[in-house]
Amino acid sequence: MNIVKDGILPLCLLGAATFAQGAAVLLNDNFNNENGGNGAGVYSGFANFVAADIDLLAPGFFFNLCQSAGDNTPCLDMEGNGNGSLTTRTAYTLPTGTVGLRFDLAGSQRGGLDKNVTVSLITTLGASLYSEVFTLPSSAPFSTVSRNISLGSTETAFLRFQSSGVADSFGLLLDNVALIADVAPNAVPEPSSYGLVAASLAALTWVRRRRSGRSINGKQKASVN
Repeated sequence: MNIVKDGILPLCLLGAATFAQGAAVLLNDNFNNENGGNGAGVYSGFANFVAADIDLLAPGFFFNLCQSAGDNTPCLDMEGNGNGSLTTRTAYTLPTGTVGLRFDLAGSQRGGLDKNVTVSLITTLGASLYSEVFTLPSSAPFSTVSRNISLGSTETAFLRFQSSGVADSFGLLLDNVALIADVAPNAVPEPSSYGLVAASLAALTWVRRRRSGRSINGKQKASVN
């Protein structure tokens, strides 16, 4: 997927700008304090998550992978011995309105296949409030994904990350997970966010002009032939 061509980059940047207006941070986890700051394979002692087949990458255990992806702090490998899952221990109360979700995702940094992670909000009754599959090549560096999710009623839900596809212990890398309630969908960004908004609008304008130019050139060529 070409995120600029499809117009997704501007939307993500605008979504990120609204997080500063959130009324309540439900979850904000960078995994830096897990296991005393030391890495571990197939780690299950997370403070905020129930994990299966998740590697904690930190000093002492493949920390170089986080660094290769552009992160100088601990991160997670979504495949330990196989496809891994990471689900919040708490079912969070999500009020009617807009919920903000943010996390950093990178490729495995070890060559091989593109890998997938499905990110979901699942109610205590098993209903899906949000689900999206993210696919990245091995060489992809860390980038921040931001989503604003609209809810028509108050819900209680878990946040889940689930790896899928061919399991070869080379999973996508995850870090800096945040879940925020009552995000204002049309909030005025804080001053620090103005640059993101300007960049997103500029990117969107560039895409439209490029598409318009291609369309005009195509018509002229057709008339000549």
